[in-house]
Amino acid sequence: MERGLLVELSPHEGTALQRIAQGMVDASDLQGHHIVRLKALALIEETEQGVRLTELGARRLTMLQRNTAARS
Repeated sequence: MERGLLVELSPHEGTALQRIAQGMVDASDLQGHHIVRLKALALIEETEQGVRLTELGARRLTMLQRNTAARS
C-alpha cells in the first residue's frame, strides 16, 4: 500500500485535503507546511489551475470520510 494512504494526517491536514477536493481553496490560502506534507505524500499536486487532489489523494479522502462516518 502507498505511504500516502498509511501515514496519519493531522486534523488540519485532513481539513486541507477536504477543502482542496471541494475547490474551496487556493494553495496560498493554506499553511505552507500542510501543502508541503500533502505533496510529499503524493496526495495533492499543483497545476496551472491551482492545487488538486491526485488519484491517491482522492482515495485517502474517501478513507477519511468513511472513518468520520464510522465515528458518528
